[in-house]
Amino acid sequence: MQELKYNEYERVRPLFRKMDIHLPLQAILAGNVTAPIFVDSATNPQSAITWSGHRFYMAGAPGNSEYHAAVRKIFIEKFALRASKAGIDSYQVYYPSAASESAVAAMLLGKYPIKAQRQYYTFKSSRLDWKAMLPSGATVRSVDAAFLTERVWQNPAFLAEEMISERESIEDFLAKSFGVCATLGDEMIGWCLSEYNTGHRCEVGIATRADYQRQGLATAMALAFIELARSRDVARIGWHCNASNMASGKTALKAGFEKISEYSSFFGWFDDAANLAGNGYFAHTRGDYAEALGFYEKSFALKGAPDSAYWGAACDAAMVGQNDKALEYLSAAVERGYDDRDQIEASPYLVSLHGATGWKVLLENL
Repeated sequence: MQELKYNEYERVRPLFRKMDIHLPLQAILAGNVTAPIFVDSATNPQSAITWSGHRFYMAGAPGNSEYHAAVRKIFIEKFALRASKAGIDSYQVYYPSAASESAVAAMLLGKYPIKAQRQYYTFKSSRLDWKAMLPSGATVRSVDAAFLTERVWQNPAFLAEEMISERESIEDFLAKSFGVCATLGDEMIGWCLSEYNTGHRCEVGIATRADYQRQGLATAMALAFIELARSRDVARIGWHCNASNMASGKTALKAGFEKISEYSSFFGWFDDAANLAGNGYFAHTRGDYAEALGFYEKSFALKGAPDSAYWGAACDAAMVGQNDKALEYLSAAVERGYDDRDQIEASPYLVSLHGATGWKVLLENL
């Protein structure tokens, strides 16, 4: 694999033609985001890979074993290393079609990536009045220098961390991006910001503070954001979310977006112990308790497993009838902070432990 020079980037645009919905990728090709592009041939590329932040893009012919080895080497020695130095702990791999999954599987062999179904929406139209949807006392303001400095906000990091998640600094965000922030008194309670502005396009990043969710605030912010985007001559506004994130999809539809496509991706964590624990969590959500327990125990064998893994392992061991092991993992979870007696007693996954030796002692120690 060879790294292209910036003035050669247009050579790979045809390879990424089917990935037009991914605006970060389009920003790379347009030169709005600094990122390397590696190809199998600089003069006549048939396969290409690139990345930005935690997002890794690959396209072209699936390739052979030599190609797979070269891509894996770049993923591990360049992408993962740079991401780690930047404080990024997870990754997501995007590709144009199912035909590319063999290359993805070869690249991530032994990494236990998790397949996710994703959805893409674009804004169509809306007649809703976002101001009438705001919770009592809340306001939505454009994010600019005046807004950031007009008062001492109680939780400025809530917004600032997102502003610099893509841009180099807050000043860089203010110069190249835009968005709105919802406030109540001197607290920031939600934001909706543009991402990867390229040409007349942008994508939506949105979050509502937990204590203000399910009150219509996200929809109101999205509509205010669209109003601002239109004033800046943005013609296409994209919205990505996991298919499992039904709340995000419903908010997009309510705000006047329409679903354009569904696609697959793979994600995982660079740290092997954290990644195995993550696999355990998702296996648990599918009801595959034995598989989940197996992943958690692989995570424990590597050391450095996240504390939450012990709680998950306790629940899954109990669900497959391994009560002694469940109590062992539950004790370890308690030592690591999972010490809410009401939560433990109410867990539907731990019912089989209620008559087990050691259950009463564990509860009394809490």
